Formats: sequence, structure tokens, C-alpha cells
Amino acid sequence: MNYPTYIELPFTAEHNAPMGADNCDQYPESLVRYFLENYTKEDDCVFDPFLGFGTTAFVAEDMARTPYGVEADGERFEWAAGQLENWQNIKHGDAADIGAYDFPAMDFCITSPPYMLCEDTWNPLYGGDPDYEGYNVYLARMAVIFKAIAKVMKKDAVVIVQADNIQGQHYTPLVHDFYQQISKSLTPQAEIIVRWTGKKSIDHRDYELTHCLVFKKS
Repeated sequence: MNYPTYIELPFTAEHNAPMGADNCDQYPESLVRYFLENYTKEDDCVFDPFLGFGTTAFVAEDMARTPYGVEADGERFEWAAGQLENWQNIKHGDAADIGAYDFPAMDFCITSPPYMLCEDTWNPLYGGDPDYEGYNVYLARMAVIFKAIAKVMKKDAVVIVQADNIQGQHYTPLVHDFYQQISKSLTPQAEIIVRWTGKKSIDHRDYELTHCLVFKKS
């Protein structure tokens, strides 16, 4: 399968998050639509283990794919599930517990895990539990989660992970670090650079570019 190295997509939200919600980590529908158009077909099972406000699931339903997902945040889960036809396929819980949800084998996965700066202690994968502070703990948990994800993917299924490198007090090479952890369970295929276009791209994001890491279940 061939993958481009560079694409351009508009950054325009089509399914807005609830009023007052912090949706700065929400990727646009155009990203999901591009990958579903090119790497899936109708009736495929499309999985997002970090569902957020449901962007992946909304686009999947619009394109006659069947969405599945997991979301740890209760408010985000309730809002997304309340808007979806296939709400029963969305679970409130920890992405590391995917094996407990009795999901079918998935044809495709696209997701954007919650980010963490290397200098931070608050770990989003543990809901900020002080017993699990630190960037190294975060990365180790990411490896565990994607090992669980790999188990529910069909053979040769594609997994897309969207990520940004982050400039905080220190530089966090998140794209590289995700690659290192996820490739322990899934086979790397490519990295696609996405340039956001349109006047809203900079208004909604700190970066004009993002990265999509492409993996395959071997």
C-alpha cells in the first residue's frame, strides 16, 4: 500500500463540541474523511480508542462505516454517545482495557492520544493520578495501550496516529516518542505530513502542520 508524504487539508470544525468545552485537541473532520476515503470501504469497523468529542465516529457514520470507540472523560463520552446512531459501540473507560469491551475485530483505526509535555507531571493517561506522574510513565502507558489496540485490529489493518511535537519550556519530540512506543506492537509504514489550509487553521491550532504516523497490524 502506498502512502503520500505530504497532503493539505482544511481545518474547519463541522461537528462543534458543546458550548464552553475545551476542544483544542479536536482534529477536523477533513483528516478522518481523507483516511476513510482512501483506506476503508463501506461497512468497515472504524476504531478510535481516544474518542474525545466523537469526530472519528461522526465521520464514520456519515460515510457508512461502523464506529467504535473508548473515551475516559465522562462528559465527552456522554456528549458524543448522545449524538451517535451507533452509541452502543462507544464505551466509557480506559483505552488500555479494550479487551474487556467485547469489540469485533477492527478494519481501521485513527486516533490522537492526549498529549503530555516532557516537563509536566500530570499524566493524562491516568487522569492526573499523582501515583503515576511523569513523562516516562506516560510513554510506558502509551505502549501498553497500543499493545491492547493491536489485539483488536484485523491482520494488515491500518492504524493512523495523529501527533504534534510540542514546544513548551522544553521541546517535547512527541512524534518520535509515539513512534518508539507504538512500534513495539504495530509495524511502522509511513509518516504523512499534513498542512492545514484555510483561514481557520491558525485560529484553531498552534501549528500549521501536523504528523500522521501510519502503522499496520502484521
